[in-house]
Formats: sequence, C-alpha cells, structure tokens
Amino acid sequence: MPKVLFTLVRSPFEKDEIHTMETVAANNEKGVILFEDAIYYATSEHKRRELLSKDYLIYAIKEELDARGHGEFSAEGIELIDYDEAVDIIMERYDKVISL
Repeated sequence: MPKVLFTLVRSPFEKDEIHTMETVAANNEKGVILFEDAIYYATSEHKRRELLSKDYLIYAIKEELDARGHGEFSAEGIELIDYDEAVDIIMERYDKVISL
C-alpha cells in the first residue's frame, strides 16, 4: 500500500480539504504537511482532531506558525518541522505527494 503525503497551503476555513484527502487516500498510510495558512488545521482543535481521528501524521512548519503569531504552539500529534525537514519528508518518506 503506497504512503501518501498531502501538502496543504490554504486555511481549512477557506477550503476544507479533508474530504478530498480521504477520497484519494482513505485506506493508505498518509501524512500531511501544513504550509502557509494551512497551519490552522493544527491550531484549530476541531480540525486537528479530525485529521488525527483519520490516522494522518501531521507536520506543521514552525516558521509558518511563527509568522502567524503561533510561535509557542504545541499539541499532541503534531510534529513541528522546518523547511529542510519538509524536503526530507517529501523526498524520502512517502511514495506519492499530492498538493491541494
């Protein structure tokens, strides 16, 4: 079963991509990297729990959190990463990468 990684850039309050992600990869091992305003999937308890309940590994870019005033953010189930780590995750850990 392929490992699928999603990269998101839009806020879940602008466009919620969870349904689309589940349609594409429901039965796969899956992860999501949150860039730009997509970090609100992590900071919103409801959206964070929804992703975790569907077995997503969640990565949030530290610099994006800092830029949006959430520099002290920490939550169980969220791995805070930098851009170099994001590149490693994209290139090394997953078989498919889908940007939404």
